[in-house]
Amino acid sequence: MNASKAVTTVGESALTGWRGKVGGAVARPIAERTRFSEQQVRAWIGLALLAYLLYRLLRPTIRAVRTAD
Repeated sequence: MNASKAVTTVGESALTGWRGKVGGAVARPIAERTRFSEQQVRAWIGLALLAYLLYRLLRPTIRAVRTAD
């Protein structure tokens, strides 16, 4: 599996439930107006949501570790 296929798979796997419905609804119009495929747009939306989730999860943890000193 090449790197771009792995990134696409991770991004699309983040789109489950209502996030998948919203990602699918948004991906089609974006793909029609850009040079990217619908699959690529869905992957980027999924990766953005995954990055936001990690930010929201790790930010309080890092803050707690810094203030514990």
